[in-house]
Amino acid sequence: MLVEAFRKGLFPPAEAVPATSDVAVLRRSQQVGTGDLAWMPDANTYCLLSIRERASDRQCFGLATKRKPQGYVHVGRGRPHGFAEPGQMWLTVSIVENAGGPFAYTGGTPEHATPVQEATVKFPSGRTMTFLTYEFPEGRSIPPDAEICSTGRAVCFKAFEPTPQGE
Repeated sequence: MLVEAFRKGLFPPAEAVPATSDVAVLRRSQQVGTGDLAWMPDANTYCLLSIRERASDRQCFGLATKRKPQGYVHVGRGRPHGFAEPGQMWLTVSIVENAGGPFAYTGGTPEHATPVQEATVKFPSGRTMTFLTYEFPEGRSIPPDAEICSTGRAVCFKAFEPTPQGE
């Protein structure tokens, strides 16, 4: 239902709709047909779509054009998950390229944040991206040393320190 909602009416008529196989479902919300999805229109850009009962939000972000082939990390900026609802959660989507998990918090684990969820997808470009999603409540402090690491700490990064656009 979520991918069907994605395909219906959320793209301008002149824009190509990504194939279902190229879309990663990151999170499903309780309301049927709502949640968060990601896709890559090209090898250096990823797009996020949040579909809620009353609204949807779509944004695309640039990745560094020159990056290491394995273990590259891009930490997204936190964004309101509830579209200005009181007590909303802030969603962070981070990407790890060509490196497997599982991933989890280490260091100063934020007690109010949700566990890290993973969605791994291989795109037509041949790149394998693991999208990591995690939420935290608005107005709660985040430990500055909170990290997310893979098993054996092969890949670690600051969980809430956004990567500048295109880096």
